[in-house]
Amino acid sequence: MLRILPFLVLLLWSSIALAKDIFIHSHHPVSKRFAIFEDNETVAYLYLTKPGAQRPEKDAVAYSRVPPAPEVDWKVIGQTGEVPPLPRDVASSQALIRNPREQEFTFKWSSSGEAVALLRSGVPIAFAAASEKFGYSKAVSKSSHLANAWDQKRYDAIFGK
Repeated sequence: MLRILPFLVLLLWSSIALAKDIFIHSHHPVSKRFAIFEDNETVAYLYLTKPGAQRPEKDAVAYSRVPPAPEVDWKVIGQTGEVPPLPRDVASSQALIRNPREQEFTFKWSSSGEAVALLRSGVPIAFAAASEKFGYSKAVSKSSHLANAWDQKRYDAIFGK
């Protein structure tokens, strides 16, 4: 038993370490679009792809695992292609989610497949629609190029009540 204990500890630790990143996806059979949710342990984004492709067409920041950044150097982000952090000046009181688990998240598609929402424990937190310039998120308090501030009426119009 004592010989197997270090192996069990290592196995448990590695499974916890591997579970930190979150990446889930879904495909809509009508629109041929993919929904992709990616959490890189700093910030999480919802993506809606072009039809028949895996290239994102629309997106919305979903939350941040770390406190929002005091400042963001958008020039550097543009040059490096890094995923931008959530800036403090647009973050809402709901922006910070420190220890999310993959099984908490699901997608909700519009009937046409032209829009998708990200739900956490059954509650929508972000959505992206092909018809909208930017996605919507509860993580932002004011609209920016990362997402529009949450609009419940718009959500209900697209996804129903």
